[in-house]
Amino acid sequence: MGISSALEWWDEWQLRILVLSSLFVYYILNFSFTVRRLPELRRLKVVIWIAYIGSDALAIYALATLFNRHKDQTTASATTSRALEVMWVPVLLIHLGGHQTISAYSLEDNELWKRHVITFVSQVTVALYVFCKWWSGEKRLLQAAILLFVIGILKFSQKPWALKTACFNSMLDSVCVDLNQGTRGEEQDLSLEKYVSKAKECVLEDMKETVQAEKLSDIAEIINRERSITDYTKNMFIDMSASYPVRLSELRSFMQLDEDNAHNRLQHSLAIIFGLLYSRVGSAMTPLGILLSIPIPSITIASVVLLAKSSMDGYPKNDVRVTYILYWGNAVMEFLPLFLTYLYLPFKCCRPMFSGRWHDMVSQCSLMSFSARERKPTILMKLAIFSSLREYLNMNWYIQQVPEARQITGLVRQHVKDGWNQDIEDANGYMRFNNMSRFDTQLGHLGWSSSVPFDHSVLLWHMATDLCFYYPVEFPQGEEEEEDTRQRSSSSSRVISNYMVYLLSARPEMLLAGTRLGLFTVVSNEIKDILNHSGEAPLDTEKSLAQEIIRVVKSLPDTTTYSLTRDACRLTEALMKLDGVERWTVIQRVWVEMLCYSAARCRGYLHAKSLGDGGECLTSIWILWSFMGMETLADKLQRPQPSQPQDGAPLACRSHGRGHSSENFSPALKRLFAEV
Repeated sequence: MGISSALEWWDEWQLRILVLSSLFVYYILNFSFTVRRLPELRRLKVVIWIAYIGSDALAIYALATLFNRHKDQTTASATTSRALEVMWVPVLLIHLGGHQTISAYSLEDNELWKRHVITFVSQVTVALYVFCKWWSGEKRLLQAAILLFVIGILKFSQKPWALKTACFNSMLDSVCVDLNQGTRGEEQDLSLEKYVSKAKECVLEDMKETVQAEKLSDIAEIINRERSITDYTKNMFIDMSASYPVRLSELRSFMQLDEDNAHNRLQHSLAIIFGLLYSRVGSAMTPLGILLSIPIPSITIASVVLLAKSSMDGYPKNDVRVTYILYWGNAVMEFLPLFLTYLYLPFKCCRPMFSGRWHDMVSQCSLMSFSARERKPTILMKLAIFSSLREYLNMNWYIQQVPEARQITGLVRQHVKDGWNQDIEDANGYMRFNNMSRFDTQLGHLGWSSSVPFDHSVLLWHMATDLCFYYPVEFPQGEEEEEDTRQRSSSSSRVISNYMVYLLSARPEMLLAGTRLGLFTVVSNEIKDILNHSGEAPLDTEKSLAQEIIRVVKSLPDTTTYSLTRDACRLTEALMKLDGVERWTVIQRVWVEMLCYSAARCRGYLHAKSLGDGGECLTSIWILWSFMGMETLADKLQRPQPSQPQDGAPLACRSHGRGHSSENFSPALKRLFAEV
């Protein structure tokens, strides 16, 4: 085949290939909702991203090609032979309208709704012009095309509407601003003192029968309750502080749930917010959105029936086939989500793909596994000759996922319950507990844990956790119950530890403002230098690396650098003086406090942004923290501050401390600090 014949073939098949490719991309986007929500499918996200970016360009290019082909026609016979191509115009409009399941790929896409309004007006105008000017087919084909035009214009118009509904300014405008915030009765003018008192009473109440009572409520009350939860959660994501009566109401509702139902509410809340921000749920669930969506299935079926009854004689066979594929493909797409849901629902492994809840996966990244991979590179790492490519592989290919979110939220829930029961007595105690996720600077003996920056502290405790886990000693076998407790505590501690390091290396903006992204690389290089002093080989497992680090650091002179690794080994030695259960209880509490500290100080905007990439366990902790009556960053910044507390000291100096006083620590922590 010569170049001239290839060009002739391309000229004949170009438009067919473009419209069929547009249909193919349209089908790919149908699975975007599942791929984006499940971390197990994170490697397919690049396919969804390419499809999302290219779908509009492909459909617009196809429309432009169709316009140019018919503009250049000079004979009536050519117009008749290409008449079926005009029927593809409304299908391309439908493709430009996109899917219900994906309106935005990233949070910033929602802010571009004005651009999509211009695209909608221009492309609909071009499509109508092409169709009206060059249509020459029979009546039934005309009717089928007109029906699809109605669907195309309806769907295309919903795209900029959905983007505008999900943009932050629109969500802020939807918040009801009342200068006399409150619910009713005596709770309308709650102060912080009264809120803390009522919240503590609420937590201490016996609510064993409340879950059943909530199920027996009437439907209207349940709907109002769900709407209230959705509004409360949505306001969190746009960094709106809730009033004390609203927070008290949410606390009462949440405390009525057992651990499983509480976690399910967190999952459900995340799924709803994801739908509001990244799909068309926000616009589709309005009265107008529901009204516009009702006739679409019946119109789709009618267009296919009219096409089937139409005569296709005299048209090119290839154009006839493409027309049937486009119209039937559009009809199948209307009912495919419902069909897939009922098809795969009986299979347990497929239920997470179509469930309305969020996933339970927690990302894991470890310094030890990273160092082991550097000492014994995998095939992929050997092929990655550029540092940026190796970094991409480490952050996307070698990040493990473990289904431990339910266990972590359970630990945090119990931690906050204990805080309400034991530590919070008044407003000052409430503010201290909200700041207790870091050690107090008064504990001078633990300088590397309390006086170092938070990102430094995360890596310090991460290394100490792994070194304790792989410490080269034989542990005496204890009671079975104690062994179970130690194993559970060590397992949960390592999961949280690895997750915090993942946040530090992959999402430093969520860990804490000012987190240094390069700190992980600095410490990994420090470990590499330490292992260069070792004569042991091979060191390609986490256990062997950890034990060798302990041995080498002990043998190095005190003048050697490696400050963080030395501090981690020093902390490890202090922790190893405790018995197994006590040691891992201490480590677990430290990690739970660090996790709460980080979650409570992350902006709602960053939590919302992370949902577009599959979400983070930190967001679940953040919502749980608020549902349990604690303060988010917005609540903390908007909290009214009295000028003087009762003891005469400036309250502002006490309410924003880095940690809590030493009397709030457990005896194990006190003993640890004294020994170090």
